[in-house]
Parts: sequence; C-alpha cells; structure tokens
Amino acid sequence: MSESVAVDEAAKANSGTSHFAILLFLALALMSALLNSSAPTPLYPLYQHELGLSSVSLTIIYGAYAAGVLISLFGVGNMAGKVKDLRSMIVPALLVVLAGALLFSMADSFLMMFMARLLAGVGTGALTGAANIALVRFGPKDGGKNAALIATLSFTLGLALGPIFSGVALQTGFHTTSLPFIIIMAVAAVAALGVMLKWPSEVVAVPVSGAPVAAAAEKSSLGDGLRATGGKFFLCAGALFICWAVAASILAIGPSVSEKLLGMHSRGVYGYVIAVYLVIAGISQILSRRINARHSLMFGCLAQALSVVVFAEAIQIHSLGLAAAGMVIAGYAYGAIFVGSATLVNLISPKASHARLISLFYVIAYIANWVPILLGVVIDHASLHLAVNLLFAVSTLVCLILSFMVTRAGFPR
Repeated sequence: MSESVAVDEAAKANSGTSHFAILLFLALALMSALLNSSAPTPLYPLYQHELGLSSVSLTIIYGAYAAGVLISLFGVGNMAGKVKDLRSMIVPALLVVLAGALLFSMADSFLMMFMARLLAGVGTGALTGAANIALVRFGPKDGGKNAALIATLSFTLGLALGPIFSGVALQTGFHTTSLPFIIIMAVAAVAALGVMLKWPSEVVAVPVSGAPVAAAAEKSSLGDGLRATGGKFFLCAGALFICWAVAASILAIGPSVSEKLLGMHSRGVYGYVIAVYLVIAGISQILSRRINARHSLMFGCLAQALSVVVFAEAIQIHSLGLAAAGMVIAGYAYGAIFVGSATLVNLISPKASHARLISLFYVIAYIANWVPILLGVVIDHASLHLAVNLLFAVSTLVCLILSFMVTRAGFPR
C-alpha cells in the first residue's frame, strides 16, 4: 500500500516538473520570436549607410515583419485551436524564426533583409497563437491568468533584450550585424529542443463546453458582430492603430531621429533607450489590467498625445533629457491603450462573433506597422523633420479626439 502511494506521489512530482519545464520552453519560444522582432532596430542606420538604402526601403524592411505576421494569421491562425499536438505548429514556427535570424545575420542586400523580416513575422504569427494555447493547457487551472502573465513577460523580455544585444554589438564592434541573430538562433534552437523533449505525455482535453460556442461562431458573420458593437469597436481599434503607429515609427525611424535631430551619435545607446521604452510598456500592460478598462484607454490616449508633444519640444530645443521623458510617457501610453482597448473589445463583442472581431482588431493594429513607410516617402522627398512633425501633429490630434470619444461612448463600466 505504501509503495503504491509512493509511486502515485512520484508520478505527480514528475508531472509537475514536466509542466514547469514545458512552460519554461514555451516562454523561451515566445521570447525568441520577439527578440527577432526588436533586435534589428538599432542596426537600421548602419544598414542604411553600408547598403545605401533609401528611407522608404528601410521602412519597407521594417513593415515586412507585420506583413509576415498577417500572412501567418490568415494562413494558419485558425488551426491552433483545432490541432491536438501543438508541437506540430510550435516547432516548425521556431524553425522559421531561426531561419529568419540566420538570413538577417548574413544579409547584405535589401532583398535578403526583406525576406529575413518576412520570415520573422511568419514565424511569430504562427508561434504566438499555438504557444499561448499551450500555456493555457499546461498552466494552472486559473482561467488563463498565469498563461497571460507568462506570455506578457516573455513578450516584454524578448522585445527589451533584442535592442540590448544589438546595442552591445554596436558599441563593442564585435560581429555587429551577426552576433544578435546568433543569440536569437541559439534561443530558438533551445526552445525547439525543449518543446520536443519535455512535452507532457498525457493528453490534455479541450473542454467540451467550447463546442457550442465554436458552432455558434460558425453561424455568425463579422458584419453581425460589427453591427452589435457599433462604433465602439472602431474606437478601440483606432486607438490601438494610432498607438502602434507611433510605436512603429519610434522603432523604424527613431534611430535616425535620435542621430540627426537630437545629436545622439552613439547608435548602441539608442538600443538601450528602446529597451527601457519596451520594458515600461510591458510593466504598463501588467499594471493597467488592474484599472478600469475605459479609464485605461482614455488616460492612455491622453498620455500618447502628451508624449508626442514632449518629443516635438525635445527636438525643437535639442534636449535628450526631454526626449527620454517622452519615451517614458510613450511606454506607459502603449501599455494602457493596448490593455484598455483589448479588454473593451472582449467585453463588447458578442460570443458568436468574438473570434472574428478579435482577429479584425489585431489586423487593424498590425497595419499600423506600415505607417513608417509613408513617413519614409516624406523623408526621401522632403525631410526627416517634416515627416516627424506630420507624425506628431496627426497623432496628437487623433489621440485627443479619441480620448474625448471614449468618455462619451457607452462602454461597460
């Protein structure tokens, strides 16, 4: 009898260890994808100088990542919830992430950089949904709260470490354009091996209660969902769009702005600045979950407007300190708008069309990553200063209008 109890206890212990291990490797998988997203940011001016790229070309390379994510979401986005063994999606996605990093480490032309970013986006899009579902399946039965926290921390850590790796490579001059991506390849490889070797042997059943919802979702159209939510959906989507547009511009043309308009000539330092900005954005996301979503969205829009005003003044008086303050405010705004808008969309969406509305919500957000391409056209045909002023003027006006509209919309309290 005692031997039987001992065996049962050992099995439980082994199961717990296995689950801890798989959660760790899933977190590493998400982190590798986001490392691949942010690592090139401090390197863009170097590539532009060495390869003779125009500003439009540079922003197209940046936007290729969003194109890859959208291709992946449309191509395999709905498969993650139907696949029993998610390893069949997670491991290939990690290999695509690894391939993108390998290509970027060898890139010596516009086409190679474009393809590297496209692969990075495809890998991230395919990995995100599958890894998040796996985190829910193998994490504590707490309604997905622990899974959401792990995903947020992995995203934040990946986004922040990418520019740090590139910043260190730039400052030391040690394999500047390849070292960050070699690290990413190593992380992706370890994550892939860990997922294959530590995947729990027991089958985790998907709750049957989800079946009627899925069936209902099939019978509901996107139009039904949009009619049910009214303008409130587009208010949330518009807020996230302008938020991501400003963030994408900071990442795509920010290095050139800091060098040419603010006099920061150390490209490596900008990598650390971006890392701090992304860490603040991650912390803001975690803390904003405790605040009323409507207030989070409203204050986030106001903070976004304030941040670009501070940026404009910093450029006007050539103040790095003021620009740093603007980055802090922008980081808070990103997290507050992201959490506030996403939470409100979840609250107002009918169950039958919830999945379709969420997909459209993120598609609209990812399209914002192409705004820097328009700024690149202005930079090439006019000036960097004009492009920055246009971004600041439009985003300030839109954010103020959105903040006012949030106060008047009938969102759940």
